[in-house]
Amino acid sequence: MARGAPCLLLPPVLLVFLASACSPGSQGQQVVPEELHAVAGQTFSVRCQYSPAGGPYRQKTWCRQTSPNRCTRLVTSSEPRKAVTQDSRHTIWDVPDAGFFNISMAPLTEKDSGFYWCGPYNASENTVTVLRNISLLVSPAPTPSPMGTTTWPLESTGSFFMSFSVLITSPEGTSGPSSLNGS
Repeated sequence: MARGAPCLLLPPVLLVFLASACSPGSQGQQVVPEELHAVAGQTFSVRCQYSPAGGPYRQKTWCRQTSPNRCTRLVTSSEPRKAVTQDSRHTIWDVPDAGFFNISMAPLTEKDSGFYWCGPYNASENTVTVLRNISLLVSPAPTPSPMGTTTWPLESTGSFFMSFSVLITSPEGTSGPSSLNGS
């Protein structure tokens, strides 16, 4: 061993524990917060991706963080490919065979600024496996200037996409939201 080089020997059991705690999808995984920006009065949409899995349907949820390990659920899916709207502001749409679900919040207010989580919800344990940890910053709505133009706050520290939802009815009579992405 080279002189002066630090050496840390870990027992094999500890190495296995550390490896499992850092693997994707494990309970010990920390999800780094993403900072996203939006404007009051607009619709905020976000997509949460996961690995499609067979077996029974697992509910997905969108919740607002209330303390480091707790959140309040705002909307939870009930079945695949069925839009669920809670309190007319929060909507969730899960497509398990494609491995993603979309969440929309509208209309945004500055009070919506905060930390949000999305992920599978385990009702029997009342837990969420966090897929995304989002720090949402909502700016005030733009104000008209004297010349009749609109001034928008400049925010460039994060990236997000806007999504416009439309209702499309299929020939079979079922309906569901469709997304048109803009940048």
